Amino acid sequence: MRIIAGIAVVVLILAGAAFVFMQYFYDYPLEVVKEYVNNIISEDYQELEAFHHTDYPSPSALELETAFKQFAEEYGLNSVELIGINAVEETLRDAEYVVDLRYESKFFEPLFVQFKLQLAWDGLFAWKVKWNDVLPVPAHGINAKYKRTRIEPIRGSIYDRSGSLLAGKGSVVTVGVQPGRITDPDLLYQVLEENLGLSPDYVQRQYQAPGVEEHWFVPLTSVTEAEYQMLDPILRPIPGIFFQRQHVRFYPASQAFAHITGYMSEVSSQIIEQFPDREYIVGESAGRSGLEFGMEEKLRGVPGYRLFVDTEEASEMMFLERPVTNGEDIYLTIDLQMQQLAYDVLSDLTGSFIVLDAKSGEVLVLAASPSYDPNEFIMGISSKRWQELSTDPSKPLFNRSLQGRFPPGSVFKVVTAAAALDQNIFTTDSVFHDTGELRVEGNIIRNFQQEVFYEHQFADGIIKSINTTMARVGLEVGADILSEYFVRWRLDTAPKLFLEAVPGQIGSPGRSKVGLAWTAIGQDQVLLSPFHVASIFTVFANEGVLPEFHLIKDELGDNSVQVIQSETALEMEQLLEQVVLAGTGRSAAVEGLKICGKTGTAETGTEESHAWFGGYVKDFNGRDLAFSVLVEGGGLGGQAAAPLIREFFQRLGEL
Repeated sequence: MRIIAGIAVVVLILAGAAFVFMQYFYDYPLEVVKEYVNNIISEDYQELEAFHHTDYPSPSALELETAFKQFAEEYGLNSVELIGINAVEETLRDAEYVVDLRYESKFFEPLFVQFKLQLAWDGLFAWKVKWNDVLPVPAHGINAKYKRTRIEPIRGSIYDRSGSLLAGKGSVVTVGVQPGRITDPDLLYQVLEENLGLSPDYVQRQYQAPGVEEHWFVPLTSVTEAEYQMLDPILRPIPGIFFQRQHVRFYPASQAFAHITGYMSEVSSQIIEQFPDREYIVGESAGRSGLEFGMEEKLRGVPGYRLFVDTEEASEMMFLERPVTNGEDIYLTIDLQMQQLAYDVLSDLTGSFIVLDAKSGEVLVLAASPSYDPNEFIMGISSKRWQELSTDPSKPLFNRSLQGRFPPGSVFKVVTAAAALDQNIFTTDSVFHDTGELRVEGNIIRNFQQEVFYEHQFADGIIKSINTTMARVGLEVGADILSEYFVRWRLDTAPKLFLEAVPGQIGSPGRSKVGLAWTAIGQDQVLLSPFHVASIFTVFANEGVLPEFHLIKDELGDNSVQVIQSETALEMEQLLEQVVLAGTGRSAAVEGLKICGKTGTAETGTEESHAWFGGYVKDFNGRDLAFSVLVEGGGLGGQAAAPLIREFFQRLGEL
């Protein structure tokens, strides 16, 4: 019995020891597989190498790292995710599992890979992986080499409402020399300096630079196609001068549309970092202003990629592909003829010209002057020229139509008047008595040229632009109601046109009666963009409704709002028509057209005043067109701005 009991004790001790060993010291094959995969995910190749069976050839940690890094670089590997591990066979000394991984890429769709791992004992109770060349990608193995190629998208073009090209495919001509063909250097230098402004030192440095071959084409400068046509007869006879044509982004309408189209230039490192999802690369050009910037993603499209693999069996096999997505063409609501005419009418003036379809909200004209030529940026603008443009006091790069905020002056009186009529605070027949000035808390508001209007009606306050009357109206309307109508008109928001724009401001008219009185006549803290001013008049032309404005054709919104009652709009129309027929806007009148409008002469705190004229023309070729004209520092609105409207519509009718 004692022997049996002793045997039993031994058996129990051995069983317990076996349990402890299996529990704490023995690695189950599934756990080994999990650790193996975790080392792949964590990129710990030293540990990965240690898991390989010593009886089977396997790569070193360095070989594993090299293969994975080469694949990761070309595939754009962001992460590796374990999807699952499933047992195929598990015996005492052998095991087999199927592993599913998900490779996440920066450039391609996720890649799902599946491979088998076979394990066997290597030594005493140590499970190891039999290397079977399934990494990084099972189909290719560790010796495969990958190469990614990029397919650039074709950029979309920008067209006006009728399909005329505003920005798209064009060409420039590069002027250069072939060193071996130069027979008379002095003549060459002279002609290039006289016609292209290239110094002899510059030309000589370019074609005599170290490494330049006699038969090379050495580029010197680029010119437009129009310039090439003039230069060709002069330059071509000179031995050594040659030309090369390059396809580039081209802006045929040039200055007239520069603030709308914007321009493109090479991306900086900051832009590459700022927009990682766009996958910009060094040397690529992107939109930097205007619609080229505001609609960059739609115009540019998305690059495509192909991943090729070289194996022992075949070379340059296409393994993966992300198709390229070309950019989309954009059609604007802008009318090319009207835009060019508005720009021509502004001529050398500093200002803005806006025309809107009062019913549909289509932007037909968005002109600003001075402007610039976006074609200058095509081949890379010089630092000297950029400095000239960016420091020019007239700000040619500045889109004053949407980005400028200016005191509107008397043109804002229409908002004050409309609020008063809409709230039944006054009627157009309400009587006022004027002495030429209005005292408000010690502050004096005077009429233009200190004119006295004596007894008159509310209507005269708009038709004759009487400061004292409209200030009184504002005081009766009150700051809260006036601010409410400012918001109703959406003057406190920036227009959403895919272009950089600013909101208007009314300031704090309720802080004092003085502030309110000056606000009512468009001074004090009131600031509006020329676009805002044009938008005000769409309401009077459209039965009191403010349309949703849009610059992209066929993208019609349904976000119009009733700002004033239709009856109020009709009353205002009658007043604004009289402004042009018999009031301060007579110089805007065009025979045969019903033009309604309001002048504005806005004080700026300097000796120069801004000249405004805002309004609309009824039934011009079947459309009601709202407009605004601003001449910065132009003086009187009736003398500097209103005549531009007359010239514009007279010339437009002749087209």
